[in-house]
Amino acid sequence: MNKFAAIIFVLLLSCGAALWFLASDSLNFHIKNQLQNIGSQLSQQKVTVENVTVHGYQGTGTISNFVMAPSLLSNISTDEKSTLSIAAIHLVVDRDSLKEDIILIESITIDGLSASIYYSEDGGSFKRLLSTVQKNIAQFTLKDPSVENQQQVTTTPRLLKVAKITVNSAILNLISHKDAPIITKTLPRFEVESIDKETGSTGETIGIELFEKLLITLNNQATMLTKTL
Repeated sequence: MNKFAAIIFVLLLSCGAALWFLASDSLNFHIKNQLQNIGSQLSQQKVTVENVTVHGYQGTGTISNFVMAPSLLSNISTDEKSTLSIAAIHLVVDRDSLKEDIILIESITIDGLSASIYYSEDGGSFKRLLSTVQKNIAQFTLKDPSVENQQQVTTTPRLLKVAKITVNSAILNLISHKDAPIITKTLPRFEVESIDKETGSTGETIGIELFEKLLITLNNQATMLTKTL
């Protein structure tokens, strides 16, 4: 269970290794809090997660209802900032790799993604969101990859890699200005560039890369769509 905690935690802005040493009965609670806290710091918006469920012995996990919205205003029509919601993020791990030096995440599947984006000639709110996240990434760089557990035993986090990242369709709500009607576009199923560095990466690195790659992909899609409006 402790090894699997780090794998779950790489999803979307994680500091994974710190959770390896938490008791299993409090694991989900701590993962949820970290996703919310770090997500808010990266995006400078409010991030909430409804539930985290880890099935360590099955090699699976699910994060439910990940929502990123403006910190003070939740109505997309009153604030020209992007919002992002994901109904569920499912994770499947190669259980045999838990015994290896590098743990393989076979797949990350994102279901029920919806984003609301204000667009303009300068690129719009999603471009600004991506810029904010990329600017804040530097503060989450691991200075020392080793961590200490509650018994003060120093341990180096396991290295991970991701084979496949899939988004099972996505809905983009495009808005030109506050009073404009919302134009809804549905994206077909698509894959995000995998994170499979041969030597593996820390949980923190993979989590940040995954979030950034997802935002880049959505920003590119939104840019192409708005050119036709």
